[in-house]
Amino acid sequence: MKLTSKVAKLICGARDRKLFDKALKQQYDGLYRIAYAWCHQSAIAQDLVQETMLKALENQEDLDSLQHLKAWLVKIMRNMFLDEMRFKNRWQWVEETEIDQHHCAQCSESELLKSQRNELLYRAMAQLPFEQREAITLVDLQGFSYQEIADITATPVGTVMSRISRGRQRLKNLLEHDLHPKVVSIRRI
Repeated sequence: MKLTSKVAKLICGARDRKLFDKALKQQYDGLYRIAYAWCHQSAIAQDLVQETMLKALENQEDLDSLQHLKAWLVKIMRNMFLDEMRFKNRWQWVEETEIDQHHCAQCSESELLKSQRNELLYRAMAQLPFEQREAITLVDLQGFSYQEIADITATPVGTVMSRISRGRQRLKNLLEHDLHPKVVSIRRI
């Protein structure tokens, strides 16, 4: 029995769709971490990743190779995030569970210190310009190369390097001086 070219294309297409779907599912957690680092809100990050996945499914023929899937998805998500920032006013979103935990949780001293350190880092990251926050997130948290970040953000590698350097320096200054609580020692050393 000979298969017609249409049937052969359907079989190959189904196999390719399964591979693409599997590869897409494997990228979800990484995309969520990036989205959360950019917007600092769980619900917004989840929505952003879902929209990215939908857009990727709609435009999967634009992807040249599964090897470039992660960078391609991050580029889609970045463009969607920037679009969202342009069209929406900034609102401070607070989840109910966050409010409940803040007022009701009994923390040990080490947990309190850890949460304060994390909050300090989140506040410092939030004060960075988006371009610096984006570059630091992609290189330090996701392990992208400078060239990959340049491709994702459509900027020269030198600009990426500058954003990372300036962002790290600004983050260091914020953590050491601006946001660090002023502590006065009562003991003489």
